Amino acid sequence: MSTKKAFALLARIVVVLVVWLPVSGGLMQTTQAAFPGMNGKIAFQTFRDGNAEIYGMNPDGTSQTNLSNNSANDYVPNWSPNGTRIVFSSDRDGHIQVYVMNADGSGQTNLSNSAANDNKPAWSPNGTKIAFTSDRDGDQEIYVMNANGSSQTNLTNNTAYDNAAAWSPDGTKIAFTSDRAGPSLVNDIYVMNADGTGVTNLTNTWANEGSPSWSPDGTKLAFYTNWDGNWEVYVMNADGTGQTNLSNNAAMDISADWSPDGTKIVFHTNRDGNDEIYVMNANGSGQTNLTNNVGVDGLPSWQPLLYNFSGFFQPVDNLPTLNKLKAGSAVPVKFSLGGDQGLNIFEAGYPRSQQIVCNAFTATDGVEETVTAGSSSLSYDSVTNQYTYVWKTDKSWTNTCRQLVVKLNDGTFHRANFNFTK
Repeated sequence: MSTKKAFALLARIVVVLVVWLPVSGGLMQTTQAAFPGMNGKIAFQTFRDGNAEIYGMNPDGTSQTNLSNNSANDYVPNWSPNGTRIVFSSDRDGHIQVYVMNADGSGQTNLSNSAANDNKPAWSPNGTKIAFTSDRDGDQEIYVMNANGSSQTNLTNNTAYDNAAAWSPDGTKIAFTSDRAGPSLVNDIYVMNADGTGVTNLTNTWANEGSPSWSPDGTKLAFYTNWDGNWEVYVMNADGTGQTNLSNNAAMDISADWSPDGTKIVFHTNRDGNDEIYVMNANGSGQTNLTNNVGVDGLPSWQPLLYNFSGFFQPVDNLPTLNKLKAGSAVPVKFSLGGDQGLNIFEAGYPRSQQIVCNAFTATDGVEETVTAGSSSLSYDSVTNQYTYVWKTDKSWTNTCRQLVVKLNDGTFHRANFNFTK
């Protein structure tokens, strides 16, 4: 027997035995997509209470708390893009179903409500849809449904084993695993359009790959593979090129998920003799144990945190109003983020402005307050709970319209339009 065939057969045997078993050393795949934002809590699956529960912890491993608190088995958590809810799998109804709960564990609700096994749910980046794996057609297929559980639709429609869907951060693609290239149950990483068209094999190896996870900027995918003879966390470009070993450890390293800011990766490993959640830098350095528990901990998902931005305050009017002021003046752009978030709140290169077409039919409102300033600056007032970005405009903008674009470091954009006069 050739080395390739022997390796594939061994991989097939291993997957058949453990792909659905939530035990130490098991290779249940998780579903991940890193939505841009600040780094919030890490949800994970653990057996420390005698059954599978969903726990949450701080990014440094502190405050490990049971969120699901159910006597059944609750698996594979996945955060919503705004960080307020968690979808997960549960067998509390006698078979595996897709559930959702609030970030604190309250409001646990069955979403899929089918007679089949529905597993490994993953949010779309706009929060309106959830992809999941279902065996309702006699094999494993990628399905999608609305976030309330309605309109459940088969996306893959293939006789192969399709599993572990992960939405790209822009919502246009879904990465998943499939054994459609053969042999059976030896998976490659695939990508398809969000409607199920345009299926493409990204890895095309004789090894077994699993759990694709998009980076927050959508340029890379983390995944696990036994390409090196053991399970390692790899990263590759979104087109499948540049496949690189990140974990480089003789133990089992699987189920990686990016931090929302793209600088870290959490993953599941058994290098300490039991299964733990580790974190490393995005280049593979600084690998650190977060859970440090004798129980079986795995399948992490990192919460994106978004600022509580409620719009601009006076003297600036929000879209679609056109703010009218004298070119060259400095305008105080005021807003709140729900508290003091420090002064490092802007994405690099922002705020910035861009010229737009002046629309005669757009309502205009004069800016009643300007300030004297030699340059733009940012400050925070703890009394009013407001930030003020003093935007120093340019005299050359006379008789033009421009849009101020504020991008925060949680990945969100906020805009206001201006009409400049003499």
